[in-house]
Amino acid sequence: MPNEHSTITLNDVAHRAGVSPMTVSNVINGKSNVRPATRQRVLDAIAQIGYRVNPVARSLAGGHNRMISVLTPQLNRPYAAEVVQGAAEAAERLNYDLVVMMLSPESTSDFSMMVRLSIGALLIQPSRQTPWFSADLPPHIVSVDGPSAYPLMVDNYGGACLAMQHLLTLGHTRIGFISGLEAEPDLHSTSDGDHPNERNDAHERFRGYYESLALAGLPMLPDYVQHGNFTKGSGEQAARNLMRLPVPPTALFVSGDAMALGALHAVQDLGLNIPEELSIVGFDDLPMATASRPGLTTVRQPLLHMGAVAIQMLAALSSGKEVPATTPFSTELIIRDSTARR
Repeated sequence: MPNEHSTITLNDVAHRAGVSPMTVSNVINGKSNVRPATRQRVLDAIAQIGYRVNPVARSLAGGHNRMISVLTPQLNRPYAAEVVQGAAEAAERLNYDLVVMMLSPESTSDFSMMVRLSIGALLIQPSRQTPWFSADLPPHIVSVDGPSAYPLMVDNYGGACLAMQHLLTLGHTRIGFISGLEAEPDLHSTSDGDHPNERNDAHERFRGYYESLALAGLPMLPDYVQHGNFTKGSGEQAARNLMRLPVPPTALFVSGDAMALGALHAVQDLGLNIPEELSIVGFDDLPMATASRPGLTTVRQPLLHMGAVAIQMLAALSSGKEVPATTPFSTELIIRDSTARR
């Protein structure tokens, strides 16, 4: 008899019970064409040798596939983790199984069989430039913060305006900005690409920054704008650059919490007190925002809810139901201890 549950097969159960593998399969799947005595003998054999049914394999074999894939980039993991958590909670409520894959920008279309056999896929922060975007994906696709037939987005522009209005109301006029664009943007464009659904969160937050300054009658100073890539390290470097200016800003709006926490740590390493000498506002409201010292004032995205909505949409699509287009999800300013009046 095998020593490990993982090596025990349906054939092992059949041999122990003295029946055919088909009879074991019929018992496992609740078929009524098995005599009670035989059924009990099979159940006893399962208990004796510790056979465990693989629900995914059983669903595929029975033609009742309830698998949904989640494809997420390796970068910006805290953001993706929140979306995945919301998706997992919804999948459990709806009795679906999730297959989660972390992908690098260089990942190809060589996905596992589990992904290709899924009834649908949730793409987190996809880009048309990544090779896996055009891969052999499942038939139904919903995206969070990126292009697809069913994209889920937040009001990035409105959220940026909330952050800027907060800082302006506190009396700050020298407001620096750390974007996630990595390069100088085209101020006359509202997208990072030529496709209408292309990911544009970083650009929209930047637009909220410079238009808020303009409405307040303040110029946008090029030296006050630094670009990162939504990582903690890029936020640290950008903050150092800004605080080394001859006349540094008194406040920073940072377009991602990971970068904002990097900026906060870099400023503290320079010996500055937050918020007494510098106010910082982030964007996302990831769990790390409440764990920082001081707590990070930030713009909340409903990431858990968006993950759950994505799974609900995929479940509906797989059932042949029509799913209406969604409007951008609202954001909320969460005021903590990293901002103060100038």
